[in-house]
Amino acid sequence: MKKWRYASGQLGLTLVSESFGTYLAFFYLEKLGLSAAFYALARTVYAFWDAINDPLFGHLSDRTKTRLGRRRPWLLVGVPLFLLFYLLVFWVPDWARSPQVLPYYFAVGIVLYETMATVVWTNYGALFPEMFRGLGERAGAAALKRGTELFGLILGIALAPLVYAQVGFLGMALLFAGLALMAFSWFFPGIQEDPRAESGLGLRESFRLVLANRAFWVAALVGLLFEFGRMVIQTGMAFYAKHSLGLPEGATTFLFAAVFLVAIPSVFLWGRLARTLGGKRAWRLAHLLMGVAALLLFLPQSLLLAILVGALVGVGFAGVRVTGEVVMAKVIDLDAERTGTRREGAYYSLVGLFGRASGALVGLSFALLGPLFGYVSGENPGPNPGLAFRFLVAVIPGVAILLAYFLAALFPHEIKE
Repeated sequence: MKKWRYASGQLGLTLVSESFGTYLAFFYLEKLGLSAAFYALARTVYAFWDAINDPLFGHLSDRTKTRLGRRRPWLLVGVPLFLLFYLLVFWVPDWARSPQVLPYYFAVGIVLYETMATVVWTNYGALFPEMFRGLGERAGAAALKRGTELFGLILGIALAPLVYAQVGFLGMALLFAGLALMAFSWFFPGIQEDPRAESGLGLRESFRLVLANRAFWVAALVGLLFEFGRMVIQTGMAFYAKHSLGLPEGATTFLFAAVFLVAIPSVFLWGRLARTLGGKRAWRLAHLLMGVAALLLFLPQSLLLAILVGALVGVGFAGVRVTGEVVMAKVIDLDAERTGTRREGAYYSLVGLFGRASGALVGLSFALLGPLFGYVSGENPGPNPGLAFRFLVAVIPGVAILLAYFLAALFPHEIKE
């Protein structure tokens, strides 16, 4: 029951975060007319604040001492605000839709939302190593957590276009926020914290120890490469379906469904593999499989073949998600043995920062399409947009994730019972 309650929190987070990240630009640029230049500027400015607030909130969480624990108070306050600001981003009143006001409404909205997202994601992730101990328990909990995440991805990404086409973006946000609230309501009673766990280290000393940890750097850089590759595939899938496969826009739903529906049962396979092969070997194998599968996306000429390759991507994706949890928990355990303090917040905040930094690399990947293939926009796609988006969706993420596979060999610890 503890594992199921914890995993339900992942469902709530995924529903909200993935629908926000995937369709925010489409809503503000296509529906409300916000300029792409201001959108990019606002996201860039926020990135600087993000670089400060991630480690700050992680450290404050580690230092918190209340009768309710370290993480629970932050989550009890952060979750309602997280859902409220998500709704406000997609609820734009008439007075805020004018060209003079909309940019500022957008900028304030995403800063408030992303700040609360940092609080909730950091504290939720920090609970995992503390609530689950031992490879077997962690592998099982990670499988359930990533299974609910994949269910959230199906709703928040694959089915979202069908939802907002019927009820609009505000209706979509209300539906997803309501479902997320139900998931969090099931999650909260299952929170268990060790009352002895604490950190008395200052901000500088805490992060100095994290950044001096070789195992952390390997895990974080591997995670950065994987997250970059995943986001390129996710962001480029609609372009790939249209330009490379010649499919209507609605076909994107089938491609995403192929990835996520196959990934759901795969998480339990990877949980078992992590226990039998060891966490590190299973972690590397998952990256190898997904990297090769991503490269194979270059080949399909039809929807059916693309769905088959997408299913293989889904198996690898599930494996990386499950085994990555086990690896990071091991990093934190070894740090706690060495330093005598548990600082999950510091570790997960920096992992989150690395993950969000991959978004800048995604932008650079799209920028490469101009000089390499002549792609400028949908109105000026260049001489061969099909090849351009095969390169984007297959070659760039495939190479990045295979690099992660080789880098993972440098992880200095075996992970076994």
